[in-house]
Amino acid sequence: MPKSKAFERLNFILEHSPAILPLVMIPFGLLARQGLLDDRYYYNDTVFMTIVTVFSIASFIYIWRSVKGQESKFVDAAFLILFNVLSLLFVLFVSGFLSAFLAVWILLLVSADIRFSQKGSILSFLALVASGGLLIYLNPSTPVSEQLEIVQGVLIVGAIGYVIARIRSATISEKTALVKSRKEEIYQRERLLALVNSMGDAVMAVDQNGNIGVYNSTLLNLLDTNVDLNGHKIDEVLKLYDADNHEVNIFAEAMQKQTVFSRSDLTYKFNDNDQIKLYINVAPILPSYQSADEKGFIFILRDITKEKTLEEQRDEFISVVSHELRTPVTIAEGNMSNIQLLIERGTDPKVISDAAKDAHEQIVYLAKLVNDLATLAKAERGTGGELEQTDINLMLKGFYDEYSPQADAKKLKFILDSQVQLPQLVTNKLYLREILQNLITNALKYTPKGSVTLNARTDDKNLYISVIDTGIGISNTDKRRVFEKFYRSEDYRTRESSGTGLGLYVCKSLAEKLGYEITFESELNKGSRFSVVIPLSKARSAAPEK
Repeated sequence: MPKSKAFERLNFILEHSPAILPLVMIPFGLLARQGLLDDRYYYNDTVFMTIVTVFSIASFIYIWRSVKGQESKFVDAAFLILFNVLSLLFVLFVSGFLSAFLAVWILLLVSADIRFSQKGSILSFLALVASGGLLIYLNPSTPVSEQLEIVQGVLIVGAIGYVIARIRSATISEKTALVKSRKEEIYQRERLLALVNSMGDAVMAVDQNGNIGVYNSTLLNLLDTNVDLNGHKIDEVLKLYDADNHEVNIFAEAMQKQTVFSRSDLTYKFNDNDQIKLYINVAPILPSYQSADEKGFIFILRDITKEKTLEEQRDEFISVVSHELRTPVTIAEGNMSNIQLLIERGTDPKVISDAAKDAHEQIVYLAKLVNDLATLAKAERGTGGELEQTDINLMLKGFYDEYSPQADAKKLKFILDSQVQLPQLVTNKLYLREILQNLITNALKYTPKGSVTLNARTDDKNLYISVIDTGIGISNTDKRRVFEKFYRSEDYRTRESSGTGLGLYVCKSLAEKLGYEITFESELNKGSRFSVVIPLSKARSAAPEK
């Protein structure tokens, strides 16, 4: 049984102990009646039985009210006064003051102190003094030595009762202080947990042995678990690896450094082989109530997978763009310098024309690169034009008229194959034009012979706008990477044509912004089919505006 519960039970017994006095009075009275104890004060059987009967009835009612929870200080005070009076009468007319019964008065003193604090015990003590005084008063022939014994008995019983009451009071004060301290500790812990749980970052506190003591719900979300982590070792919960895929014991590192540090090069691996990049900040803690050798640490964790990915993409972007810009700029600059030199030397105009053509092609390439980058930036920022009603038939006819000359120049057939009346769209016309334009120019660029077809059709759910060519196609190796930023196939036929590797990436990014999907089918040396899938829920049938 816990100490607090045992103390409460003892307190309850002592508080209601006067109710058991009849069990003590009966044997004392019977022994005095038979002359086995001092019977000088035994008045008669009627008085004895009356006192015991009244005391027994009062005790029964007192206990019954307590069990039923009907206690009140006023009624309890009346009962305790009655118990003291009946005990006084029992001493005067049954047992006498110098009998062993006097010891039970200690119970009256303690019970009064429990129920009514020090004032109650003083009143009970005064009743004890009154019983001794009345006994001496009613028996004037009592020897002086016996009178002194009565006074001594009063003082001894009073002193014992007082000491017990003060010990009990001190115990209660200590218990109250302990309860208050525990409540304060619980309150502070709850405040700490509330603060920790309100943090956006994952937080975990461990002791000097690496056992997890406090953590927040963000940590469970980060580690994708609902297991109670209290008492678990941090190295069992947090499996970390560095950039070289070597396992990292972050707790051992914390124990070694014993200072604040952070790392952003660590990877946490899940059981399904998925992984995330983590930023971890570690700080040692040493609360004032701990001794110098009891240490702990606070770990703050954050998922930086997205930031790391963006950082890697940024570095790759800078590297690729620098390379892509350097080559055409160098060629254009060289050709322009050559043109100037050739003009000064009076070189054949055809040679000058060829150099100018090369420079122009490089400048066109640069313009295309800048245009793709600008469009990509608009898509990633979500800018670039408002939604507007778009006539798809008219847009496709415009593409046919625009790119037919380029197809004719390469001796390719450029075919427009669409339904007579396609639904009009409420869309971002700039984005949609950029997507289809990139698909058409790619098809024309990588189709050495045959045809390029611009096809549009609908079914019950979607509008499909497809660009179909009979070109070089895409190998299985390249298919999974065609939409990657700056990716260009290693196929020599692809390398023969200039390109930024941004076209299909821009198409996919813009399509996702519009809520569309881009699919493709391709077979090496047989051609490709790229399709923009537009849900009809995003289309609105309307008569063309005049």
